Amino acid sequence: MKRFACLLVCMSLLGVLVACGGEDRGDIVAFCDLAEDGVGMRPAEGEQELAQLDALEDAAPPDIREAVTTVANASREIDEIEDLQELFSKAFALEEAVATARQQIRTYTQHHCL
Repeated sequence: MKRFACLLVCMSLLGVLVACGGEDRGDIVAFCDLAEDGVGMRPAEGEQELAQLDALEDAAPPDIREAVTTVANASREIDEIEDLQELFSKAFALEEAVATARQQIRTYTQHHCL
Protein backbone atom coordinates (compact mmCIF):
# COMPACT_ATOMS: atom_id res chain seq x y z
CA MET A 1 0.00 0.00 0.00
CA LYS A 2 2.87 2.34 0.80
CA ARG A 3 4.45 1.71 -2.61
CA PHE A 4 1.14 2.47 -4.33
CA ALA A 5 0.82 5.79 -2.47
CA CYS A 6 4.39 6.70 -3.38
CA LEU A 7 3.73 5.81 -7.00
CA LEU A 8 0.64 8.02 -7.06
CA VAL A 9 2.55 10.95 -5.57
CA CYS A 10 5.39 10.53 -8.07
CA MET A 11 2.98 10.34 -11.00
CA SER A 12 1.14 13.44 -9.77
CA LEU A 13 4.38 15.39 -9.50
CA LEU A 14 5.43 14.26 -12.94
CA GLY A 15 2.08 15.42 -14.34
CA VAL A 16 2.50 18.85 -12.72
CA LEU A 17 6.05 19.18 -14.05
CA VAL A 18 4.98 18.27 -17.57
CA ALA A 19 2.00 20.64 -17.47
CA CYS A 20 3.84 23.61 -15.98
CA GLY A 21 7.45 23.24 -16.91
CA GLY A 22 7.21 22.52 -20.61
CA GLU A 23 7.46 26.08 -21.90
CA ASP A 24 7.95 26.01 -25.66
CA ARG A 25 11.00 28.09 -26.51
CA GLY A 26 11.21 26.95 -30.10
CA ASP A 27 14.45 25.83 -31.70
CA ILE A 28 16.52 28.86 -32.66
CA VAL A 29 19.11 26.81 -34.58
CA ALA A 30 16.49 25.07 -36.74
CA PHE A 31 14.60 28.35 -37.16
CA CYS A 32 17.72 30.19 -38.31
CA ASP A 33 18.71 27.41 -40.71
CA LEU A 34 15.28 27.46 -42.35
CA ALA A 35 14.95 31.26 -42.37
CA GLU A 36 18.41 31.72 -43.84
CA ASP A 37 17.43 29.27 -46.59
CA GLY A 38 14.57 31.64 -47.46
CA VAL A 39 11.71 29.56 -46.06
CA GLY A 40 8.72 31.84 -45.59
CA MET A 41 10.08 34.64 -47.75
CA ARG A 42 8.06 33.64 -50.79
CA PRO A 43 4.74 31.88 -51.29
CA ALA A 44 5.02 28.17 -50.60
CA GLU A 45 4.44 26.05 -53.69
CA GLY A 46 3.78 22.36 -53.26
CA GLU A 47 3.86 19.96 -50.38
CA GLN A 48 7.60 20.15 -49.76
CA GLU A 49 7.63 23.93 -49.34
CA LEU A 50 4.53 23.79 -47.14
CA ALA A 51 6.29 21.18 -45.00
CA GLN A 52 9.31 23.48 -44.69
CA LEU A 53 6.99 26.30 -43.67
CA ASP A 54 5.42 24.03 -41.03
CA ALA A 55 8.93 23.24 -39.76
CA LEU A 56 9.74 26.98 -39.60
CA GLU A 57 6.58 27.59 -37.61
CA ASP A 58 7.34 24.70 -35.23
CA ALA A 59 10.90 25.94 -34.66
CA ALA A 60 10.03 29.62 -34.29
CA PRO A 61 10.86 31.13 -30.89
CA PRO A 62 7.83 32.68 -29.13
CA ASP A 63 8.83 36.28 -29.88
CA ILE A 64 8.66 35.71 -33.67
CA ARG A 65 6.09 32.92 -33.83
CA GLU A 66 3.12 35.22 -34.56
CA ALA A 67 4.80 36.60 -37.70
CA VAL A 68 5.75 33.10 -38.86
CA THR A 69 2.21 31.87 -38.24
CA THR A 70 0.83 34.78 -40.30
CA VAL A 71 3.03 33.79 -43.24
CA ALA A 72 2.29 30.08 -42.83
CA ASN A 73 -1.47 30.56 -42.58
CA ALA A 74 -1.50 32.79 -45.66
CA SER A 75 0.44 30.20 -47.65
CA ARG A 76 -1.88 27.42 -46.51
CA GLU A 77 -4.98 29.44 -47.43
CA ILE A 78 -3.64 30.39 -50.85
CA ASP A 79 -2.49 26.83 -51.56
CA GLU A 80 -6.06 25.55 -51.09
CA ILE A 81 -7.68 27.99 -53.56
CA GLU A 82 -8.19 26.71 -57.07
CA ASP A 83 -10.23 29.53 -58.62
CA LEU A 84 -7.85 32.08 -60.17
CA GLN A 85 -10.02 35.11 -59.37
CA GLU A 86 -10.46 34.02 -55.76
CA LEU A 87 -6.74 33.32 -55.51
CA PHE A 88 -5.91 36.82 -56.74
CA SER A 89 -8.39 38.43 -54.35
CA LYS A 90 -7.15 36.47 -51.35
CA ALA A 91 -3.49 37.10 -52.15
CA PHE A 92 -4.19 40.83 -52.53
CA ALA A 93 -6.09 40.91 -49.23
CA LEU A 94 -3.25 39.18 -47.37
CA GLU A 95 -0.44 41.09 -49.07
CA GLU A 96 0.14 43.78 -46.42
CA ALA A 97 -0.03 41.45 -43.42
CA VAL A 98 2.30 38.95 -45.06
CA ALA A 99 4.77 41.65 -46.15
CA THR A 100 4.89 43.02 -42.60
CA ALA A 101 5.35 39.53 -41.14
CA ARG A 102 8.14 38.73 -43.60
CA GLN A 103 9.93 41.94 -42.67
CA GLN A 104 9.64 41.02 -38.98
CA ILE A 105 11.15 37.60 -39.75
CA ARG A 106 14.02 39.22 -41.71
CA THR A 107 14.74 41.63 -38.86
CA TYR A 108 14.57 38.88 -36.25
CA THR A 109 16.89 36.69 -38.30
CA GLN A 110 19.39 39.52 -38.71
CA HIS A 111 19.47 40.09 -34.94
CA HIS A 112 19.31 36.54 -33.63
CA CYS A 113 20.91 34.28 -36.22
CA LEU A 114 24.66 34.17 -36.72
